[in-house]
Amino acid sequence: MNISLTRLKRIALKSVAILIAIIFVCLICACDNVYGNPIYTGGEYKDTFEVYDCFSVNFLDVGEGDAVFINFADGKTMLIDSGEKNDLNLKTLRRYIDAYAKDGLDYLLLTHPDSDHTGNAETILENYTVDTAFIPDLLQPENFETYYSAYSLLKESEKSGKTKIVYSATGNTVVGEDYCLIFLSPNAKGTKFSAYDKVNSSIEPNADDINDLSPIIYLEYKGVRFIFTGDAGFSQEEVALDNVDTGIINRYLKRKQKSEIDLTDVDFLKVAHHGAADASGDKFLMRLTPKNAVISVGGNNIYGHPRQETLNRILAANENCNFYLTSEKGNVSVLVANYGEFTVKTDAA
Repeated sequence: MNISLTRLKRIALKSVAILIAIIFVCLICACDNVYGNPIYTGGEYKDTFEVYDCFSVNFLDVGEGDAVFINFADGKTMLIDSGEKNDLNLKTLRRYIDAYAKDGLDYLLLTHPDSDHTGNAETILENYTVDTAFIPDLLQPENFETYYSAYSLLKESEKSGKTKIVYSATGNTVVGEDYCLIFLSPNAKGTKFSAYDKVNSSIEPNADDINDLSPIIYLEYKGVRFIFTGDAGFSQEEVALDNVDTGIINRYLKRKQKSEIDLTDVDFLKVAHHGAADASGDKFLMRLTPKNAVISVGGNNIYGHPRQETLNRILAANENCNFYLTSEKGNVSVLVANYGEFTVKTDAA
């Protein structure tokens, strides 16, 4: 059967056009649903749990506590904190881990030893492997019961060679081809303005000093920028800004062959300490001018979080800032496609 050259050219052009269209659709749908499981939200269970095959930062609804699950573009995973210990929070955590990290977590970060951040860490460590754990550099971890249970398991895993323990400190990094995560604080113990020295030198450190062990962390992927804060207060915000302004952070990045960071117009700020009045200060917020603020908070909590004065400070820094409260939105997922565009998915949407 003979086909003319002209017809062959038409067929080839048509095939190329179809291929281009397919590629375009794939780019638009770079975060298509690839997995399905139930997930808790707002006191009920959804029938579907959408898991996306792109870079994502998931702020988990664990009530009056913190937990963030990150799925990096290269498939590595990180869990930041684990919420207060209860079956509901654990179920939420395990569904994300089972969906994204069936073989175990690449990174676990426990920001500070408070139970609303470390409550489920022990159970997570009993059921999943962890390659690298970032933990506070405490001289007496046994003083924090909930945290110490997880700490003990990590030390056992370190002895067996399964887990590498890294003490949280300025300059710690997690890097990949298209992403960079770096600790802006706390300064290592024995160094200037170290939050560790106050806690480690006190028999009964106060709550504010313990909160200030929380690292302030910068994460960037394809130009989309995040700031994580744990429960860090005003003093550590100053430390983080100083470490950026004096060039300390960029020197660490240069060693990793990564670009200098820009704290202006940050895309997503995880508001510190559930929106308490003692964090998210004017200077810090004015520098970040966050476009979106995520507040991990329990509904009708006894602390009055988030405090109105904190919300006012955020709006003063950027009157167009969007707020995402886990008490209202459930789990909040920021999905970033491989060309740098992002979308936000919530359980309430």
